[in-house]
Amino acid sequence: MSAYEHSSSPVRHTPALRSPRITVAGILRRAVQRWQRSRAVAALQQLDDRLLEDIGVTRNDIPRIVEGLFGDAAQESPAAVTLSVGPRVQEA
Repeated sequence: MSAYEHSSSPVRHTPALRSPRITVAGILRRAVQRWQRSRAVAALQQLDDRLLEDIGVTRNDIPRIVEGLFGDAAQESPAAVTLSVGPRVQEA
């Protein structure tokens, strides 16, 4: 038989003391993110159609743009998220 099977001291899994704090921190972080997203959507929705057209955004694009700014990719690397709206110009 192996030493693992005859171990005299069983391994006990005790929950980390910080896990409730991590949970509360996660809840607060998600709440702040929802608040920031809703403020961003509201700010863009308040712009008139002409101004949205000037910056190359349609009203239908607003949720996608906001999600791109605040999505998971933005948390990992803020520089990796680019605001790409409007027609793309290909270089020759």
